Amino acid sequence: MKKNFLFILLFLFITCGFFYKTVLKGYVPFPGDLLVAEYNPWKTYSYLGYNPGSYPNKAQYFDVLRQIYPWKTFTIDSLKNGSFPLWNPYNFSGAPLLANFQSAVFYPFNFLYFLLPQIWAWSTLVILQPFLALIFTFLYARKIGLSKIASIFSAISFGFSSFMTVWLEYNTIGQVILWLPLSLLSIENLLDKKTKIWSFIFIFSLVSSLLAGHIQIFAYLFVFSALYCFFRGGKKLFYLILFLFPLGVSAVQLIPSLELINLAARSSHSYELIINKILIQPWQLAMMFVPDFFGNPATRNYLISDTYVGKVTSIGLVPLIFVLLTLLRKKNSLTKFFLWITGIVLLFVSLNPITYFLYKIKIPFISDSAPTLSIFVLCFSLSMLSGFGIDIFRKENLSFKKYLFWLTPIVVIFLVLWISILFMPANSISISTRNLAYSTIIFFASLFILFISVLKYKVKTLILVSLFLLTTFDLWRSFNKFNPFVPKELVYPPVPVFDFLSKNAGINRITGFGAAGIDANFETQYSLFSPQGYDPLYPKRYGEFIQSSKEGKIVKQFTNQTRSDAVLSFGELKVADLLGVKYVLDRVENASTQKEFPLDRFSLIYEKDGWKIFENKKAIPRAFLVSDYRIAKTASEFEKIFFA
Repeated sequence: MKKNFLFILLFLFITCGFFYKTVLKGYVPFPGDLLVAEYNPWKTYSYLGYNPGSYPNKAQYFDVLRQIYPWKTFTIDSLKNGSFPLWNPYNFSGAPLLANFQSAVFYPFNFLYFLLPQIWAWSTLVILQPFLALIFTFLYARKIGLSKIASIFSAISFGFSSFMTVWLEYNTIGQVILWLPLSLLSIENLLDKKTKIWSFIFIFSLVSSLLAGHIQIFAYLFVFSALYCFFRGGKKLFYLILFLFPLGVSAVQLIPSLELINLAARSSHSYELIINKILIQPWQLAMMFVPDFFGNPATRNYLISDTYVGKVTSIGLVPLIFVLLTLLRKKNSLTKFFLWITGIVLLFVSLNPITYFLYKIKIPFISDSAPTLSIFVLCFSLSMLSGFGIDIFRKENLSFKKYLFWLTPIVVIFLVLWISILFMPANSISISTRNLAYSTIIFFASLFILFISVLKYKVKTLILVSLFLLTTFDLWRSFNKFNPFVPKELVYPPVPVFDFLSKNAGINRITGFGAAGIDANFETQYSLFSPQGYDPLYPKRYGEFIQSSKEGKIVKQFTNQTRSDAVLSFGELKVADLLGVKYVLDRVENASTQKEFPLDRFSLIYEKDGWKIFENKKAIPRAFLVSDYRIAKTASEFEKIFFA
């Protein structure tokens, strides 16, 4: 480790450069800009001198606001108070918390929340994702024989790949994938010599990855690691036990999560959605070379109706150039392995004749979520292939003929991209032209630097350093273009309407009406109780019931929306009454009258800043006794009894 200390310092310096807004300005990697600009009740108040709802924002990471951070708040507060967060009482009228996986209750790095204020522990964990990925990838690359400069290239192209960049502030997905290179490094060392320390490191890496908060991405990582181990010669019983042991250690998380998955409202994506929206369309592979060829959602000019974060497959343009060099040379066993993995993942995540057939089958975990979440495996494989290409470049004395043979394919790709702009809609041309022009400049700068090596072979080290700086700038630009950094004052700033409810609502539940709607899960952050919720995994039985508030019918099937959302409607107020919804928020924009809030049912108890709060006098207490009851054995029988 001592001999690698200088490289760790280099990676720390690079990481600080990417997070300069945190290091120099004290800003936090958190989507508070989106919170105060787009969500009730914050968007109705003024912050940092901006008019209500006008704070500039990048419109990214809404799940962080509505899921990840509130769950982390409740989890850490519970643990600090000596209780175990098995259950979240604040949303879905109460629902499993530990079992939903993304709460990451057992993740080892949670200890930081006990040492630092929550937002700084959160920020530290965000920063650790690329930083540890850099270190682990570098060490793995060195172990398999890559040179130092090639290992650095591989590290930065994976640690700050498009996948890491666009999922960074979820603070769960990056925590899963950062352990991949460490698990491979452990396998390599165990293949050399079976030792307790590397066995422990391997087990710890897989356990940490599993507990980090995303089961599907862990499944991809686990399968990839197992295939790698088998390919490298780990075919004995020892390695089978080694892979099964982390699953046993993590059973405390796996067992309740698998049970919740079985009982959850979450349903498979429709075949049409997977084929037309989720999978990478062939023409979208242009984003591997020009990530923003179709715009960027953070700058509000993404031209496609699907999701940007599921389509970017870039590791940086310069590393891709060296991937091509690896393709053109004689391949060793490892390059063949990573090439096969690259091809398989591309086949798996893109629209092609095989996936047309494959996704007609409902595949567990894959059909339930997005297969494009496996793109991190593609990015890692390309990063390693890039490292091999750099070492080929170091060792070869390229003639002008070889230089042209190597780089002509990418020149052709850029020519095709420029020609394709001529056939784009008029309102798209300026966006694509601007972003393609930037990538073209990066490409031709690379061509010029590489051409120097043809003229002066002895300056290759200087050339590679120059290309590394160019790559770092390219990845840095994409990183800071996409990710929001905000003053810590925008992390769930206090709002008077919530202050009132916190003091007066007690254990009674709240909801919002019309323009006063509060998106689900914010209540968890403020310890308020709500019948609504937003979670990829929530109990199906509860979803069937709360959706009946719309038309008085128990839901039999879940849509792409209701598979994650439990929303209370005002069609059948009996549901709200039964769930103990005592307080209903209203806004002046609703222009509500006694028709919406009749005096025999509601009384106004709060009015300020355009907000009103009505007390529902017919809400049933959270606990009550009955002397007479009927049992409904079927959904239709319940509908007749309850909604009669």
